[in-house]
Amino acid sequence: MKNTNLHRILIPVDFSPAGESAIQSGTYLANIFRADILLLHVMRGIQEYPTEWFGSENRGSSKESVEAKVSEKLKEHAEHIAKKYGVYVQDVITTGSPSVKITEAVAERDMDLIVMGTHGASGFEELFMGSTAAKIVNLSPCPVLTIRDGFQLSGFKSIVLPIDHSMHSRQKVKNVLPIAAKCNALVHILGLLHDSDKSEIAKFNIKLDSVEEAAERLGLTCVRKVVKGSNIAMEAIKYAENVNAEMLAIMTDHESNMTGMFMGAFARQIVNHSKVPVLSVKPITGPYESSN
Repeated sequence: MKNTNLHRILIPVDFSPAGESAIQSGTYLANIFRADILLLHVMRGIQEYPTEWFGSENRGSSKESVEAKVSEKLKEHAEHIAKKYGVYVQDVITTGSPSVKITEAVAERDMDLIVMGTHGASGFEELFMGSTAAKIVNLSPCPVLTIRDGFQLSGFKSIVLPIDHSMHSRQKVKNVLPIAAKCNALVHILGLLHDSDKSEIAKFNIKLDSVEEAAERLGLTCVRKVVKGSNIAMEAIKYAENVNAEMLAIMTDHESNMTGMFMGAFARQIVNHSKVPVLSVKPITGPYESSN
């Protein structure tokens, strides 16, 4: 198995509370990997920015004044991060569809990870969850880490790695283990089986063995558990919350009729309902999967 390291991280900035949590998490990962950061803001209508930015002079009444204030705020973030952590930070403002502009930036700049909030600016439509976030998870060629408002990062010290019978389930291992190693995280290898699954437990355990061995080669400590349920997505969410996990990793294609093209039912449920940050990984399609 060839592990995937992080060299370039894209953080969409919308100045929402969830967006601020994403900046904190993305900056943390950039610091430990010594990765470059791209802060990207996609402009919205001029009335959708906080009025307190402009004071009593009502300078937010024109497109130019709003763009100037947005640029100022974005540069404040960039300068703070660069000064505090010593990583390279670039700030970019663009216009258009957020999902299109974000995925275009990933392709054009060869990004390794997107870290984004799951909700848009307070008081406005949920720009990320259900629309932009879902589209980006579907479209992005690189993994996407989605962060809910209120998440308090302590260092990604507990990571849940669900493994099931889906074709590409183990492919995410190469994305997760480098993060776990850098964060010195406890890795929860969670075997997920449907109640109706008649597969041999011994055969399934061989699959889990390969994941545990890959983690142990990196010196990681693992906890291993197999659970059954009628809804394995909710079982994964429940387990992650019970162990106070700080990351839950999934493949985007699980239970999808068009593997690698659209987010499957399992992935949609987890991204929509998990309070724990979700790392979504698009599979490399093919007839076989391997974690070796």
